[in-house]
Amino acid sequence: MRQERTRTSGAGGDDRGQAFTLEGLIGAILILTALWYAMQVVIITPTTGGTVDSEVRVDLRQQAEDVLMVASQSERQRLSTLVRNWSQRSRTFAGAINPDVGYGTEKLPGPFGELLVGTFATRGRLYNVEMTFLEPNPSNGTGTVTIASQGTPSESAVVATHRVVLYDNMTLTSPSAGSAELREYDTLPTRNPGNKSGYYPVPNAVDGPVYNIVEVRLIVW
Repeated sequence: MRQERTRTSGAGGDDRGQAFTLEGLIGAILILTALWYAMQVVIITPTTGGTVDSEVRVDLRQQAEDVLMVASQSERQRLSTLVRNWSQRSRTFAGAINPDVGYGTEKLPGPFGELLVGTFATRGRLYNVEMTFLEPNPSNGTGTVTIASQGTPSESAVVATHRVVLYDNMTLTSPSAGSAELREYDTLPTRNPGNKSGYYPVPNAVDGPVYNIVEVRLIVW
């Protein structure tokens, strides 16, 4: 009787061992399936062609437009504050790295910078931000200044824009800026018309109380 009980107990142990093995196998299959699915999701990015590419780009462009719209209406610091955040000493935006890359991969100041990080940077997206303005002479077209450059956009990059009106009586918003109004900048001897990184690169190009119309351009990929 003791021997039979021992054999019975051994058989039960084998059954439990097989059950554990089966559970482990099922768990491994589930993990591999999840990893395979995750790899498929990673592969389907805006750099691939087809319907998915179009849908992703449309969604990404809408997000970029929403970020610009929300930033332009912020009660703390609007986009107008950012485009006037110019440092005469560094000849770029206050707190930026250098004139070539602007803020680069650093966070832009204000709500706009927070939105860019939360919407794109945390998801592995890159973006460039630049501002385009009117030149005094219509034949010269427009000028462009880099606000933040994070690299060369891919072919699948999307672009969103928002226009900001600057007025003659506005001032620069950088900590080192004086009290001079925008309309006074063109009369200052420190401005060199041939140098886009002058005292303030945006010139007085519009008659009346309007100083210039700046277009903030957000490129995301």
